[in-house]
Amino acid sequence: MRNVRRWMCAAAVPVVVLAGGVGLTGTAAALPDTGSVILPAGTDEAVTFESGGTVFHGSLRTPDVPATGAALLLPGSGPTDRNGNQTGVAADTLLRTADALAARGIASLRFDKIGAGATGLGTYTPETIGDYGFTEQVDHAAAAAELLAVRTGVGTADILVLGHSEGALTTLALADRGIGGGFALLQPLPMRYLDLLTVQFTALADSGQLGPDADAVRADLPRAVESLRTSGTVPTDLHPVLAQLGLNAANAKFLSEADRLDPPELAQRLAVDTPVLLTCSDKDTQVSCDQVEPLRAALAHTDLRFEHFRTANHALEELGPLPSSPVDTVALFPVSAEFAAAIDGWAAARG
Repeated sequence: MRNVRRWMCAAAVPVVVLAGGVGLTGTAAALPDTGSVILPAGTDEAVTFESGGTVFHGSLRTPDVPATGAALLLPGSGPTDRNGNQTGVAADTLLRTADALAARGIASLRFDKIGAGATGLGTYTPETIGDYGFTEQVDHAAAAAELLAVRTGVGTADILVLGHSEGALTTLALADRGIGGGFALLQPLPMRYLDLLTVQFTALADSGQLGPDADAVRADLPRAVESLRTSGTVPTDLHPVLAQLGLNAANAKFLSEADRLDPPELAQRLAVDTPVLLTCSDKDTQVSCDQVEPLRAALAHTDLRFEHFRTANHALEELGPLPSSPVDTVALFPVSAEFAAAIDGWAAARG
């Protein structure tokens, strides 16, 4: 969710369900030094698992000390790899999170989504990407949770699930299936999917970034949303700029299914006293703290740790006095010091 176009790529580059046996390979790998204030911790083992004919590739992080828990890490939208990166977009959000958890004795699993890293497109092709929906994405995350349970001995009902951005919606959907005993919603998608897209697209138009197409896009947007919500399709005569931004046939199934879920409603279903970490930041230009507030209220019955950051961007990088800009999208900034402290404290209480 670094920008609207990359966020919308989520539906165009999906993930695949784990069906049948789990195949594993193991290769210890030296961890890269990101320059982060979260230091590398533990050892990554390359793992693979087969699902629906596709071999998924990921990393199982084992702490240097005996593990006291296990966590599944879920990325944001688009063709995002196991570390939280895309082509031309550096973030290391999930890599750094794995480091922080390992330092507190928590093992973790992260994997390359379809379209990213070693997994690639799998059984999908550019012509069949439209068959992928949000329901499949949740199925695939559930399969990853099963793999994590097999490898760590921690049951799927007891693992931690941490989701960044769109991954937070997947996290809440997993919780609704009884997967997870604690959850982290990091810079989360806080409202219905198409409602947030409406806010973001309207902001693009209002800021002049869409040029002479702004008024036409603004006028055509409600028609696209209504069509997706009523029929699961987009109008064939939709303004081409909206199609370029992601409201197109390839994304229709994903958007329609994801939009049926309301994060605050899912949050209200969590059991009383469930451990939850929720974050937002004043310098997150994708999701504002005001937008997160209804989700925070819906989590009031849980064991909630709410962290309101001041200088972190959407990818949880440290901006300090700098404003969020395209530079911090393509360059790897140090990890947010606020996030480093928050995830360490939350992990310490879970380990």
